[in-house]
Amino acid sequence: MKRSIRVRYTVLFVGLMSLMVLVICLANTLYLEKYYISEKTKAMVQSYESVNEIFSEGDPEDEDTYLMLWRMFENSNISALVGMPSQGKIYQFGYEDRMQQQMMQLVLGQTDERARLIEETDRYVVYQLFDLKLQTSYILCFGFLDDGAACFLRSSLPSIRDSAAISSQFTWRIGVTVIVIGMILVYFITGHISRPIVRLANIADRMSHLDFSARYEERREDEIDLLGTSMNQMSRELEQTIQNLRQANIQLRRDIEEKVKVDEMRKEFISNVSHELKTPIALIQGYAEGLLEGISEDPESMQYYCEVIADEADKMNQLVRKLLTLNQIESGINIMERMDFDLIDMIGGVLHSFNIMIRQKEITVDFESDRQVMIRADEFMMEEVVRNYISNAIHHIDGDRRLDILVEETERSVKVSVFNTGHPIPGDELDNVWQKFYKVDKAHTREYGGNGIGLSIVKAVMDSHAGTCGVYNTDEGVCFWFELNKMELPAIIL
Repeated sequence: MKRSIRVRYTVLFVGLMSLMVLVICLANTLYLEKYYISEKTKAMVQSYESVNEIFSEGDPEDEDTYLMLWRMFENSNISALVGMPSQGKIYQFGYEDRMQQQMMQLVLGQTDERARLIEETDRYVVYQLFDLKLQTSYILCFGFLDDGAACFLRSSLPSIRDSAAISSQFTWRIGVTVIVIGMILVYFITGHISRPIVRLANIADRMSHLDFSARYEERREDEIDLLGTSMNQMSRELEQTIQNLRQANIQLRRDIEEKVKVDEMRKEFISNVSHELKTPIALIQGYAEGLLEGISEDPESMQYYCEVIADEADKMNQLVRKLLTLNQIESGINIMERMDFDLIDMIGGVLHSFNIMIRQKEITVDFESDRQVMIRADEFMMEEVVRNYISNAIHHIDGDRRLDILVEETERSVKVSVFNTGHPIPGDELDNVWQKFYKVDKAHTREYGGNGIGLSIVKAVMDSHAGTCGVYNTDEGVCFWFELNKMELPAIIL
């Protein structure tokens, strides 16, 4: 189970504080008594030296000197007894009558108290005594001054062990209080530190799931703020990089799909061209071999053979020409030459070229040719579009044998519709008529020499002019249309 930083730091603080309190209590128990006795001994020796100096240089009978000695002993909690045998005087500082008795016992070596030597020199000795009668410990310093006077200093020792126990108890109580207060403070302080870290962790987790919308917005002016700024920068860079990779991946997928599509189109194109050329080549080869082998010597039959060969060669020539035209338009080799021309006049010229076929099939043409509609486009390409529409209409016309050409003009565009009566195109094949080599009625198309390229040329021409084209069925027949923008267009090369 994971533990948060604030819990870890709180536990660490409590542990350190508890260890410190334990060390203090152990120090009190083990070393407080020794330290206190050492310091008390130093104070005793210092008082001894001060008394020696005063008695050697001053007069203890002097009131100021006497008061100074009293203040010194009172401040250091020391009782003193100075005896001058040569003068028969004793100076006592303190109110304990037992001092003289203890001094005499030390001088005569008759003390029955438990004594422990602390320090000894040629001038003084320092003992720790335990008074059996009073059940009290003392620090005693006994020596002779420079003028021969005997000096006896004594300071009572409290129960160091009791003091150490009280000090340890006090330390534990204060320590527990400090630990509790410190634990609360550390918990909230570390919470202030851990909150931004938790936010950064959440941001990092969202980043790992490719969610780069989260941002670190807190401002602290410390290392965490620097980390947050770096993560924000990393998030932006990763988001941009992943976006670029996604776009590159999409583009790569499109390129692969386009390559597959182009490859399929190439295979289909080769197959269609092979199929379209197979029949006329076979016919030409068959009739040519018949002529060479002299199958028929009848002039009329030979003439028929030659006409078939010429007709099939013409169909192949038309197929190749249309394929070249379509390839030039789609690849951009055929650069458009835009010019202003009368669309009505151009349509009329195309209709005139089909007069013989129109009369042969007894077709009724409805076309309003007594007006003028000016457009800006490539006249040769637009003539190819109109020619393909009219040619398809004538070859597929049936029923009432009516051909209607309607030119609708608006402020922004011109729409041309070519309608012929006859059988409708199946609905599921309407969108396929613009594909190369696509034929709705293959037998009928073969009959008049169609190869499925014309409407593909129409679509390519309209795309190059940024126009649109389409087809739809009516109750009486089929209508093909195209629409051009009347506004001047830039010379686009596709």
